[in-house]
Amino acid sequence: MKKVFVISDVHLKKMASPTGEAILLLIQKAQKEASVFLILGDLFDLWLGQGSYFKSEYDSLIREFKKLKETCRVIYFEGNHDLHLKKFWEEELGFEVYTSPQIFDFNGLRVWAEHGDEINRKDRDYLFLRWFLRIKPMEFLIYNLPSKISGFIGKKASSVSREYTGKIENASKEIFRSYAMMKAETESYDLMLVGHTHVVDDFQFNSAIGQHRLINLGSWLERPCYLEIMGNTSLSVVNVEVN
Repeated sequence: MKKVFVISDVHLKKMASPTGEAILLLIQKAQKEASVFLILGDLFDLWLGQGSYFKSEYDSLIREFKKLKETCRVIYFEGNHDLHLKKFWEEELGFEVYTSPQIFDFNGLRVWAEHGDEINRKDRDYLFLRWFLRIKPMEFLIYNLPSKISGFIGKKASSVSREYTGKIENASKEIFRSYAMMKAETESYDLMLVGHTHVVDDFQFNSAIGQHRLINLGSWLERPCYLEIMGNTSLSVVNVEVN
């Protein structure tokens, strides 16, 4: 039985780096072992639209993803550092791209997945920024401006977004745990997968519906790792070892 690989908040800045080497190694491993490769957002520290600037910068990664797509279902959730992905990642590469929470059935395991940047409803400054970057005029600019200009805009937005994320990182895990428990009262899921906060968490709880588990893998800024799901019962967090 093949596996589900899950990653979150890699924040890749350049391929010539330990992070770049680690993500290539993981994708190559997934080409042999995985049936589903799930990205919970912020794979890149910055990716906007479909510009040639980003395609050139991450050409080697894109080549490996194309190989992966031949044998594996690839699911990509937009984060707060990678957005407007559909035209390239979905329409050209054939990934499934989502901007809102989704529930998947992986070998009988009901999985709720999302980036997690909409969970803290009190973070109104960030929620406004998130809305603003996705309005039609901004979408038009991101898709039609030269890549270097949209890249410059994106870097500015990314730095602001990081400030907001930093506030959330220092907040209690209770915000996300409360969200998971609230959703469990009305949604049928076994496992909730989120990212965004860079705070590692593994929280198990019961509801009137049954047993549930919330997992946040943290970020690759601390350590490169992925969640490996085998069947509907075996879950393990695996470090990506770079020689």
